[in-house]
Amino acid sequence: MRIGTGRLLLLIFTVALLVVRPVAAATVRHLEVRHDQGTYVVTFDVLLTAEAPRVRALLSDYTQWPRLSKKVKEAYLLRTFADGRQRVNLGFRACVLIFCKTIRQVKDVAQRPNGDIVAVVVPEHSDFASGWERWRIFAEGSKTRVQYHALLVPNHRARSLLGRWILASNLRRTLTDAAKRLEVLTATITARSPAGSTSG
Repeated sequence: MRIGTGRLLLLIFTVALLVVRPVAAATVRHLEVRHDQGTYVVTFDVLLTAEAPRVRALLSDYTQWPRLSKKVKEAYLLRTFADGRQRVNLGFRACVLIFCKTIRQVKDVAQRPNGDIVAVVVPEHSDFASGWERWRIFAEGSKTRVQYHALLVPNHRARSLLGRWILASNLRRTLTDAAKRLEVLTATITARSPAGSTSG
């Protein structure tokens, strides 16, 4: 069966559209998940093509967290404290082959005067015995630098359900997903916002 020149060109053009997709410009400078005697020490450093205020607005808005990674299945507010802290219930989906479990993390989230976003795990409601997280977001030239530091201690239930490797893998995947999605979501916000607006 012979294909005419016009149809052949159309076919090549169609295939090119399917194959050539936009690639996120996020540049991961450093990602490490280190395990030491039951404690996970996480460091993540990424450069994004996005505006710092919009990145901070997305990271500080718990309703947006499920959009940042497929691993995050739910995030909802439990309470708001007088000092502005928010207690958020976060559910991660972690799978071993075809068996999946939800890992629960309840944490108190706050934004410091310098713009850092910090969180402290509430162990009595979590699958973590203890832990803290910090996001630093700042402009670097025309881009935005995001640095994440965390110390997380899974409790016995989380360790027995998933094991060391699966927990570390989920942490890495969640962070790399978030970096890619942050650029996409901030670009969407920019496109929808009025000119000159920096609100999230």
